[in-house]
Amino acid sequence: MFEKSLTDLIQGLRANKRNETAYIQKSLEEIQSEVQSSDTNVKSTAIDKLNYLHMLGYDMNWANFNVVEVMAASRFSEKRSGYLAATQSFHQETDVLMLTTNLIRKDLASANVMEVSVALDGLAQITTLELSMDLFDDVLAVLGHSRPYIRKKALICLYKLVLKYPEGLHAFVPQLKERLDDPDPSVISAAVTVICELAHSNPRNYLPLAPKLYHLLNTLTNNWILIKIVKLFASLASIEPRLAKKIHGPLSQLVCTTTAMSLLYECIHTAIVADVISVPVPIVDSIGREVEFADLCARKLTLLYESPDQNVRYVGLVALSLMQQKRPDLASIHFEPILKYLDDPDQSIRMRALEAISGIVTRKNLSKTVKRLMSQLILSNTIALQPEHSAGSLFDKSSVNSDASSLDTPLLDSNGTTFASARGAIISPRKANSAASDPADNPEYRLAAIEAIVDMCTRNSYSNLANFEWYVATLVDLVYVASVDVGKLLSAKLLDVTVRVRQVREFSIKMGRSLLSDSQLMSQIAADSSQAPIVTTAAYILGEYCMLLPANADDVGFLLPESLPRFSPDQQSTFIQAAMKTYTNWLKDSSEYWNSDIWESVRSVTSTTLSKLSELIYTEDVNVTAAGSNAGGLESAFALLPLQMNSQLRHFIEILKAVSMATSNLSESAPHICQELHSLFTAFELNPVSAAAQGKVPMPDGLDLDSFIGDAIPDTTLTVIPPSPPPHVVRSHRSGSMGQPRRHNSSRNKNDPFYLGSSAKDGGDRNFDDLPDVDDIPVVALDLSHIGSTKLVDNAKKSKKKKSKKDKSRPETHSKRHRRRKAKSPSPSPPIAPVEIAGDEDMIDDSEDGMVIAGQQQQTVSAAEQLAATTSERSIVDNPGGDNIGKNEGHRSA
Repeated sequence: MFEKSLTDLIQGLRANKRNETAYIQKSLEEIQSEVQSSDTNVKSTAIDKLNYLHMLGYDMNWANFNVVEVMAASRFSEKRSGYLAATQSFHQETDVLMLTTNLIRKDLASANVMEVSVALDGLAQITTLELSMDLFDDVLAVLGHSRPYIRKKALICLYKLVLKYPEGLHAFVPQLKERLDDPDPSVISAAVTVICELAHSNPRNYLPLAPKLYHLLNTLTNNWILIKIVKLFASLASIEPRLAKKIHGPLSQLVCTTTAMSLLYECIHTAIVADVISVPVPIVDSIGREVEFADLCARKLTLLYESPDQNVRYVGLVALSLMQQKRPDLASIHFEPILKYLDDPDQSIRMRALEAISGIVTRKNLSKTVKRLMSQLILSNTIALQPEHSAGSLFDKSSVNSDASSLDTPLLDSNGTTFASARGAIISPRKANSAASDPADNPEYRLAAIEAIVDMCTRNSYSNLANFEWYVATLVDLVYVASVDVGKLLSAKLLDVTVRVRQVREFSIKMGRSLLSDSQLMSQIAADSSQAPIVTTAAYILGEYCMLLPANADDVGFLLPESLPRFSPDQQSTFIQAAMKTYTNWLKDSSEYWNSDIWESVRSVTSTTLSKLSELIYTEDVNVTAAGSNAGGLESAFALLPLQMNSQLRHFIEILKAVSMATSNLSESAPHICQELHSLFTAFELNPVSAAAQGKVPMPDGLDLDSFIGDAIPDTTLTVIPPSPPPHVVRSHRSGSMGQPRRHNSSRNKNDPFYLGSSAKDGGDRNFDDLPDVDDIPVVALDLSHIGSTKLVDNAKKSKKKKSKKDKSRPETHSKRHRRRKAKSPSPSPPIAPVEIAGDEDMIDDSEDGMVIAGQQQQTVSAAEQLAATTSERSIVDNPGGDNIGKNEGHRSA
C-alpha cells in the first residue's frame, strides 16, 4: 500500500488551495489508520505529518499515546520524530506523561550521544513536577559526561527542572560551581547563563560563587561570557556593597580597552547600578592620564549615543538616564548633544532622549528645552484647539505683557518657520501638505513631553524656575496644544504655583481671564475634554484672588458662559462660587464711586446675572425644566439639581435678590449691603497646608490616647418599660376591626417576665379594677438569659396574688371609670419589645415580640417620668390602660 510522506502532504496542500479543508480531513483519516500500524517507520511518518498539521492549528492530542510509542523507537530518526511531536503537543496536564519516565531515563543512560541529547532537549520542554523529581538525579549524573556538548545541555535541562522542583537547588548549586572550572568555554558560558537566570529571583544564594566569577572576569576574553558575568555582578552588588570596590579594577580595565559596544554598555550599566562610579580610586585611561572612573564612563557614553547603530544609540540614552540619577553633574555635559535627539525620527530614541534630558536641565537651559518641546507640539499635525489669543510667552518672554499690536507679529524659528500666529489659528506651513507621520503626533509622546515640561519646571520645589510668570504662561499655552487628557495635571500645577507663590497671583488672574474670555475655547469645551479642568481652575483663581486686581463686571459674565451646562456639577459649582465672589468684589469697588451711572450698571449686571442663573437652573436637565414649569417656581427645580450646585445657586440667587431690593431706588450713597457682602469671603485668608503638616505637630505632654475622656460610661444593661402612648392611641389599638376584642395566644407569653397572666374566670380579659398598687410591685433584677425559667414564672404568680388583694381597696369611682372604658370593646395592642435606655434618651420600640402587661395592654413610662415619680414620691396612677411603675423602679431605670 502506497503511503504518503510528509513531503507529499505539503505538496498536496499547496495543490489543493481551493478545497484545503477537505484534503486535510482526508489526510487525517489516513493518519488515523497509519498510527495503528505495527511498522514503526509508517507510524513515525504519520506522527511527522500529524505534527505538521498540529502547527497549522489541528488538534493531535488524540494521538498522544502513539507519540509515546514513537519516542520508544529503536532508530534515532524515529525517536527524534516522537520527541519533536511531544515537545509540540504535550502540556502539563497530558495524561501519558507518566509513561515517559522510564523511557527518558533509559535514553539518558544510552551510549548513543544523540539519544542522550534528544532526551535532554525533550525533557526540558515537557517536564512537570513529577518528572523533575523522578529524573533530577539522572540528569545530574549526565553533568559528568565526557562530551562538552552533553554537559552544556544538561546544565540547561537542570535549570528547567529546578524551576519545577526548587528543592533540587541544594544539589545543583555545588555542581554549578564545579562547571565554572570546566575546560570547555561553552560549558562555562552555559553555567554562567544559568546562574544569571537564577540570580534574578534570589541573588543571595549565589554570593558564594563570587570568587569564581571574579577570577573568570579577569581571565576570560570571550565577550559574551564577560557580558553575562558583568550582569551577574550587577545583581550580586545590590546585596553586597563591598563588591563594588572589588570589581572596580576589572570594570575600569574593560571600559578603557574594549571595542565591543555591547560589553562597554554592560560595564557602564553595572558601574552605575552597583555604584562603582562612586569608588574614590583613580584609574589610568588609554593615554596614560589619571581620571575618575565616573568621568571615564561619562565620556564613553558619547560613543554609545552617537553610534550610527540605532540599537546602540538607544542603550546609550538609557545609560545616560541612569547616569543623571546618580551623577547629574556629569550627565549635564551631554545636554547639547542630546537636545538634537528630541527630533529623531525614531519614536523610541526620541522618548529615551526626552527621559534623559528632563533630568539634566538646569535654570540656564530650562527655557531652551521647554521652547524646543513646545515647538514640536505646535508644529505637529495634531492640534487640540486653535485659539483666538495665543500668549506666545514660550517663544518671547516680553510678549506676555506686550500690547495687542505686538501680538500681531508671528513668532519665527531660526529657519523662518512660523510657530504660531498671535491673532488667529495656530499654523504649521511645513506640515500643511505633508503626508509623512511625525513622532510628535503620537499621543504617547505628546503626553510624555507635557509631563516632562511640568516635571522640569517643578522639580525640587521650583528650583529651576527664574520666572514664575513664564511658567504660568507655559501652563496656559499647553491647554491649546495638549491633545491628550492632561487637564488634571495642568490644573493641579497651575493651582499649586498660584497658591504657593504670592507674587504670581496677579499674573495668574490675567492668564485665567485670557482663557475664560476666549469664546472659541469656551465654546468647544465639555466636561470630558482635557481643557475643562484647567479652565475650571482658572475660574477658581479668578474668584479667589479677584481683589488683587481692579474689579471688572465682565468677569461675572466670563464665569457664567453659555457652555456652563456642559460642565460637570463639581465644575459648575466652582464657576458659580467664583462668579459670586467676583460679583461681590465688583459691588464693593463700585460702591466707592457711587453715582447714577454706577447705580444703573449695578441694576443691569444684577438683573443679567440673575437671568443667567435662572436659565442655568432650567437648562441643567429636562426633568428639572419640567419640574420647574409644572410647579411654577424654583424650589421644585432646586430639588432636582445636583447637591454640589444646589447650595451655591441658592446663595448667589439670594444675594442677587437682596442687592436688587436694596438698589431698587437711586440713593445718594451706595447701600450698606453692597459694601459689606464681599467681606463674607475675605474674613480669613486661605493659606496652603502641607500634606505632612499634621505629622509635624508635636505630641503634647501627658496625652494618653488610650484612656477614657471623662468618666466611664455607666452600665445600661437593665431594661425598663418604655413610656405609655397617648390615650387616643391606646384606644385605637384596643379596637378590633369589627368592634370585637382581639385575643392573643397566652401560651406564647407564658414565659415572658413582663407578661402578667390573667385569671381563668375572666378568660384573659382582666378587669381594670384588678390593677395592683404601685408600691406592692416587687423590684426584681431581671436576668434576660434565664427567660422562661421556673423562677420567673413563680414571680409572676406571686404578683397575681398581691394584685387580687389590692383590688378590694380600689375606690368605686375609679372602678366605674374603667368599666365605662371597657364597654367600648377594647382589644389589646400589639406587644412592645423591651427597650434599653442609653443615658437619658427615650427609645420606644414598636416591634411585635415585646412586653405586654395586664392583659396585653401597652405599658410605657419614660425615664423622665420615672425620675419625677422618684423625686416627688408619688405614683403614676393616671396612666390609662396600664400598670404603674413605682418610685424604686423609676430610680433604677433613671
